[in-house]
Amino acid sequence: MAVFERFRAIAASCPAFSVAAPPGSLRCTDARGAGAAPRWGVHGGGVQQIERVIRSRGFFLRRRDLLALGYTDGAIQRALRAHRIFRVRQGWYSIPSAPEAGIRAVRVGGRLTGISALEDLGLRVPRQAKLYVAVKPTASRLRRSTDRRARLLAEDAVRVSWTATGAGGTPWRVSISEALLAVLNTETRDVAVACCSAALRHRKITASALLDVFAKAPARARRWSGLPSALDDSHGETFVRLWLLDAGVPCEQQPYVPGVGHLDFRLSPHSYVEIDGAQHDPRWTGDTPSTYERDHDRDTSMSLDGARVQRFTYRQLYSDWPRVLAAIERAIADDLALTALRTRRPYRPVKRKRRRISAEQSPHAP
Repeated sequence: MAVFERFRAIAASCPAFSVAAPPGSLRCTDARGAGAAPRWGVHGGGVQQIERVIRSRGFFLRRRDLLALGYTDGAIQRALRAHRIFRVRQGWYSIPSAPEAGIRAVRVGGRLTGISALEDLGLRVPRQAKLYVAVKPTASRLRRSTDRRARLLAEDAVRVSWTATGAGGTPWRVSISEALLAVLNTETRDVAVACCSAALRHRKITASALLDVFAKAPARARRWSGLPSALDDSHGETFVRLWLLDAGVPCEQQPYVPGVGHLDFRLSPHSYVEIDGAQHDPRWTGDTPSTYERDHDRDTSMSLDGARVQRFTYRQLYSDWPRVLAAIERAIADDLALTALRTRRPYRPVKRKRRRISAEQSPHAP
C-alpha cells in the first residue's frame, strides 16, 4: 500500500493520468480523452491479460481490435516475444491453445465451412482431405493454410467458397446452418445426408431448422429433405440405409432386443445387420474401450434366440458393396423361409440321452 500511495502522489501531479481507477488499471485522460479504455499493456500484467482476452473473445483478434481494447503495439510485441500469442496472418493474433483447423482457416483469410466446420464441431462425418474455407466475396490476399507469408496456390488442399457469410458461428467457423448449406451445395447425396443426420443425432440443429436450410439449397438437394435421420449413429449407417433404400430393401433402424440392447438394422424377423467401425476392432486404441468382446457376447445371445447378426466393416461397404448386398438379401430370404417353417413346426430343443458305455468300450479303460 505504501508503494501505491507514493505512486498516487506522483500521478496526481501529472495531468496525463487519473487515479480514480483501482490499482493496476490506469486510465489515460490526455489525448484520448477522459474515460477512455484502459491500456492494460502498460503495466506488468499486460502480456497475460492479452492472452486471456484473446481466449475469451474466440481465440482470434485483429490488431485494431486489440488497440481498441486499450493495448499498445509495445504490449503486443512483448506478448509475441514471450510466445504467449502469435501472429496468424497480417494483422491477426491468436494463442497457442487455439483450434488447429481454426488457425489454418483464419490464416487463409476466412472461416471453416462445410465438412471442415462440422468436423470442428465434433460431428462424425465423412472425412475429406481438403480444408473448406468460406471467405467474403471481396476477400483478397489469401494465404496458404500452413504459411502466412505465401499466397494460396491452386494445388493447395483448400477449397474456398466466395460467399457472404452471416454473423453466426465463431471467429473461425461459420454457423451450423451455413455449414450444412455449404455441404448441400457441394457434396453428393450420400455425404450430404450423412452430415445432416449427424447434426440431428448430436442435436446441433432442430428438424425445423434443417428444413429451413434445405429450402435455401439448390433444387437437386431439396429432394433429399426427407432422408436425414437422427437414428443414424455414424455415416456408415447412413450410407447403408440409403443404399438399401435404393435396392428396395426395407429396414428398421435401432431395433431394441431385450437382454441385448439396440442394433443398427433389422431387415426381417430374425435377421440383423451391424456396421462395425474402428472401435469394434480388438486392436482399437481410442479413448473408449474396444467393443470387440461385447459384440461377440451380444451375437451369442442373439444366436440363442434364433436370430442372425451380420457384421460388415467400412472397407466392405466402400469397396465391396455388391457382395454385401447379396449376402444381406440371401440372409433375408433364408430367414423368411425358416420363419414360415417354424410357423408350422416350432423349434423344440432335443434332449440328447446319454448312452451307457461299458468298461470295455470306454476309451479310458486300461
